[in-house]
Amino acid sequence: MIELSTTTAMMLYLGLTLTFLLGLWFFQHYQLRHKKMIVSEQELFVCEYCAFAYVADGTKPVTQCPQCASFNKHNKFKRNG
Repeated sequence: MIELSTTTAMMLYLGLTLTFLLGLWFFQHYQLRHKKMIVSEQELFVCEYCAFAYVADGTKPVTQCPQCASFNKHNKFKRNG
């Protein structure tokens, strides 16, 4: 049987724990690094009738409010600045 002192057992335990945590961090970092961002053509609209804010396809000239089901024109506002 292998004899271990308490300090050797504690150092072995801490080393294995640190190796496990470092491996877990590396795995998570590797996964997040390879994820790609998908950019869509959606914009934030505010309903002209009920003032509900919703996200819809920005390429369509007319969108429908999900709350009151009314149709809204796509108004492009110019920002001053």
